[in-house]
Amino acid sequence: MKTSFVQRMDLWARHLMPAVTTLLLVLVSAVPLGIPGYAQVSPAFTLMAVFYWAVYRPVLTPPSVVFLTGLAEDLVHGYPLGLTAIIFLAVYGVTTTQRQTFLTKPFFIAWGGFVIISFGAFLLDWTLMSLFSLAWIMPDTVLVRFGLTVALFPAMAWLFVRVHRYLVR
Repeated sequence: MKTSFVQRMDLWARHLMPAVTTLLLVLVSAVPLGIPGYAQVSPAFTLMAVFYWAVYRPVLTPPSVVFLTGLAEDLVHGYPLGLTAIIFLAVYGVTTTQRQTFLTKPFFIAWGGFVIISFGAFLLDWTLMSLFSLAWIMPDTVLVRFGLTVALFPAMAWLFVRVHRYLVR
């Protein structure tokens, strides 16, 4: 049986959904909230998306999409070009190697995995930013940002699950 044009478009939209949600989070993370100091400690929403989709839909988020998302984040936030792309690719690579562990366990195991992997990502980010700026960056804001990211991951994962359910319908 031949698929209709509408069915093909629906399938195409479902396949793009992980990439679109991740790129949308790049824009959401750049929205100024008017809270003093928020820009320095804003949660890494895009990192959460990279981790989630690397675990649950890696086929729909290939490394090229992860790389382009990192470049987009660099451009939007004014980071050195390629910095976030490197970090996202590292997170994606580590996450996909441990994917089976996260898939077969309860959510808190995946959350723990996110804590460990994102800690490494924040450490790498802090190190590279210190090297790029040729100055010691105080780790206090990085630790607050890490804490907020880890604390908000369950709420963001809940949203990703809703999108994911739409994909498999």
